[in-house]
Amino acid sequence: MSYRTLMVVVDDDPGLDTRLACARQLARRFDAFLRGLHVRPLPVVPVSYGEAAAYIGPELVEAQRRTSREVASRLRGRFEEAASELVPEVEWRETEGEAGLVAVAEARTVDLTLAPRTEATGLEAFEPALAEHLVMGAGGPVLVLPPQLPTSDIGRQVLVAWNGSRQSCRALHDALPFLALADRVEVLAIGEEAGASLEDALVMLRRHGVDPQGVRLPESGPIGRQLLAEAEARGADLLVMGAYGHSRLRELVLGGATRHILAHAPLPLLLAN
Repeated sequence: MSYRTLMVVVDDDPGLDTRLACARQLARRFDAFLRGLHVRPLPVVPVSYGEAAAYIGPELVEAQRRTSREVASRLRGRFEEAASELVPEVEWRETEGEAGLVAVAEARTVDLTLAPRTEATGLEAFEPALAEHLVMGAGGPVLVLPPQLPTSDIGRQVLVAWNGSRQSCRALHDALPFLALADRVEVLAIGEEAGASLEDALVMLRRHGVDPQGVRLPESGPIGRQLLAEAEARGADLLVMGAYGHSRLRELVLGGATRHILAHAPLPLLLAN
């Protein structure tokens, strides 16, 4: 098993250069096709209330779209420059719409999606981030990257969070291409219940040619914080874990540990639900 089709989200955010460098590196490592995706935002129309309804003329809508197309053109140039050595195994896709819905639909036809870890502020903090939409809706693994990394050659020192759940099982299998090429793989079980199936998980990985080390630890506080502390202490450059939560209509509800790690992780995360 390998990742043969990668998709990188191309947005105008501080982590774009990091994401493009990682996408290029991983496309080379896995001999994969690389798709760049940019979703232009829908024009903003003021909310109206009864007689106070606001009017926005077509010229203002077109002005917004023109600005969006200019941004998209600039981002396409950055993507094509970063992926130039991968030609012809590259593709640019661009459309207008709601970013979360479009990205989730596109992610369902690739093997791995690279998305930004964003730090929302103000009212944006109450809306699910793009990474959350992808993790809960894509149906495949999502690699969430922080804005800055010391190197784009990630996934060499891997820490896998294991607790025997369906989500952790999905993440473990989705990470196999990384694990097969890693220099070190540690599988961490926190708590007695999580450790009960750890040995069987290690045996399964060994049958795939992976040489993992099992680690059992007692719980010592919130799981999210403990996982990040262990990842730092062990020098991990990739944390693999299941994402916990559910999606109901347009509401995404993530578990506490998942939300904490998505918000604070300084290292790449490979998440699966």
